[in-house]
Amino acid sequence: MVAKVLSYDSTSRRVTFLVRIAAGARYAPHRHTEVEELLVLEGGCSIAGHEMTVGDYHRAEAGTVHHDTSTDDGCLLLVISSPQNEMLQ
Repeated sequence: MVAKVLSYDSTSRRVTFLVRIAAGARYAPHRHTEVEELLVLEGGCSIAGHEMTVGDYHRAEAGTVHHDTSTDDGCLLLVISSPQNEMLQ
């Protein structure tokens, strides 16, 4: 996974970034401490059992746990989130 920070708001402690995830990658189980929003720009991924493709938007409320985030073919995501996610593994 490669991330490029586009902006960081120190008041709200939210970061906007691009994330490129390689084909076959899985993201470790985690809990969102704040709201996360993402938009699929390229490729596709699976988030919490939902298949996402180009143009799909996903919003995870604070406290949401994601155990199964993965991509078969790779993807590019625009993400707005807190950098304080709690890793569960």
